Amino acid sequence: MNAPAWRIWLVTALVCGWGILTIRFVQKQQWPMAILCVLLMVANGVTLWRLTRNGK
Repeated sequence: MNAPAWRIWLVTALVCGWGILTIRFVQKQQWPMAILCVLLMVANGVTLWRLTRNGK
């Protein structure tokens, strides 16, 4: 898969954003939202791995 650079940067930003939101929700002890953010972070992490695993 030959992904454009902007898509890789977008997915990287999404992974970072979901991670930050996860930390915020854990600090506030809002567990359902924290679990949702972890799931979205993992899903975007898998997407990022698929986009970058073959190299350029």
